[in-house]
Amino acid sequence: MPNSWFQIKLFILFSIFIPLLTGCWDRMEIEERAVVLGISVDEAVDKQDESEVTHIKSAFPKPPRSMIQVTVQIAVPGRIPLGPGESSGTGKNKPVWVLSAKGYTIDDALMVLQQQLGERMFFGHLRIIVISEKIATSGVQNLNDYLRRSPEVRRLAWMVVSKGAAADLMKAAPQLERVPSLYLLAMMDNAIRMGKLPNDFLGIFWSADSSRGKEPFLPYIEIKKEGNLEISGLAYFRGDKMIGATKPLEIGLFMAVTGVKTGGYNVYEYLPNSFDTIMFKATSRKSRTKVSIKNGRPHINLNLRVEGDIEEKSNELFKIKEHKTILQIQDDISKGSEKGIKELIEKMQRAGSDIFGFGEYVRAKEPEYWNREIKTEEKWQEEFKNLTVDVKMEIRIRRVGMKAT
Repeated sequence: MPNSWFQIKLFILFSIFIPLLTGCWDRMEIEERAVVLGISVDEAVDKQDESEVTHIKSAFPKPPRSMIQVTVQIAVPGRIPLGPGESSGTGKNKPVWVLSAKGYTIDDALMVLQQQLGERMFFGHLRIIVISEKIATSGVQNLNDYLRRSPEVRRLAWMVVSKGAAADLMKAAPQLERVPSLYLLAMMDNAIRMGKLPNDFLGIFWSADSSRGKEPFLPYIEIKKEGNLEISGLAYFRGDKMIGATKPLEIGLFMAVTGVKTGGYNVYEYLPNSFDTIMFKATSRKSRTKVSIKNGRPHINLNLRVEGDIEEKSNELFKIKEHKTILQIQDDISKGSEKGIKELIEKMQRAGSDIFGFGEYVRAKEPEYWNREIKTEEKWQEEFKNLTVDVKMEIRIRRVGMKAT
């Protein structure tokens, strides 16, 4: 009997360890994958070019929606340089392969692309999703649905809106980076570190899109001469549709309202009682938002504080070492910033797009009012248009540079 119990225990022990010996049963070599680094989505130009990969034309009623063009940037194994000394190659030795296909939905177009590839497309390393302004204004519901259902797509990827054709960003050839998608990724990450862009990964965009008191926004990118890329503003949405874009400096004003700590934007300001100018650079921001109910309606009080340095002075004869001069400059910049923030809030109110998240403050701080009067995202979009907001901006100049005057 003791022998039998020993054998049973041994059998159970081996049974536990057997699954651990199977190894990577679902492994796939990197050469067997088409690693997608970037995707762009445009409105299709030639809408008659319909492939019969996911459906048969004669047996499938034509959908009411227009066709889209999806462009993917696929990494070529062994050709992406790992250091500054390696060459990216030219001609046939480019580090990425750019392919396009048309379809009625994202997955429809991707299946057409997959039909043209010998390897399975893999989105685990997808870093950039670019959508054209036309697609963004018509709605991104289909794109969001596909990306959110895919287990391979990381929530830390970036989604941006292109002013022109989104496919052009997949083919751009910036001088500082050999792979366009990686250049755009580095551009976004560095802009966050320098305080020039709020942290707005794909997951954050989806979170705002699902919120009842906040609207989503995305970086608005424009291609300049020689393949240069510029962050031209923030594309702001109402629901899943883009309805406009801010100016570049308004990104800094938006970040002041939302309290993104790291400063990064410069302000060009006239000196007191003069046509001479200084350049003020914000280095840090603080924001405090208070919610109250006045006359039965929500009211927002914004107390903002921005610290920074003077980087440049246009007139050598004008002296800024006096304390009263510094105070006057601070006051002038404060008034200008308050005016700019109020104008930005009013612009968003006219559009019914609360990208600041004031609605979430109301929902959190005044839940009784929210549950009684608001309840839905659509109601807040209308209520936001009539929201009263008081703005108080405090500017502090910490340094005037290595030159004291």
